[in-house]
Amino acid sequence: MTRKEPKYDMLFNESTFNATFLIGPDPWDARFDFSVFREARLKLKNIGFDLTKHIIGLEEFETGFTYKHNNIRARIRLVHGRIYQEDLIELWNKALVQEDLIYLKSHAGYGKHLSLSNDVSFFTDAMREGFHHPNKKQYQLYYLDCCKSEMYYRDVFRDYVGSVDLILHKWFCNYRIIGPVVILLKELIAGSNFETIVAEMNNEYGIPHFDVEDDPADMKPDRKMITYSVK
Repeated sequence: MTRKEPKYDMLFNESTFNATFLIGPDPWDARFDFSVFREARLKLKNIGFDLTKHIIGLEEFETGFTYKHNNIRARIRLVHGRIYQEDLIELWNKALVQEDLIYLKSHAGYGKHLSLSNDVSFFTDAMREGFHHPNKKQYQLYYLDCCKSEMYYRDVFRDYVGSVDLILHKWFCNYRIIGPVVILLKELIAGSNFETIVAEMNNEYGIPHFDVEDDPADMKPDRKMITYSVK
């Protein structure tokens, strides 16, 4: 039988839940990534996460919760790619193997901006190597937050990371909106079902703006941004 929703139970089949949120630079040099990083920090605190580590370009937040009678310790690593001063490639390599949830925010899906590097192969090669790593997590959830990532990157990501579950964007998006990924965390911790999580993430995002490249037939007020590719 074809699976129709993510295997969220597998995110919490151990006593820990770890995620990395990688905030990419704004390619137009508008530097919205600084305000996005600050807002992500505030929203994590608002849903009960405490700041436990701070260095330039990286902050870690932790909280505890109960999921189906099991005590879970959650750690979220929030990374500001523009100013992170340690080895970003090493951090990325480890995230691809060790993390349960990987969130990548990019202004647009153009080469170095998606990969946070002038040399895209640094990151794509790491994704392929991580997929075959013997210690790779049995189940992972990826959220690629950039414009029309469903159209442009669903199949590309499949080539890089195989049969993971992907959260993607259907339309051109607003880089400055960070709320949906925090809502994802909040609803996962609450034990919400798949339909509720999708609905709440879309409610948080709001109605996507229209773009000149959008098909006029798609310009309807009830269209949604968040979509899933389950495999």
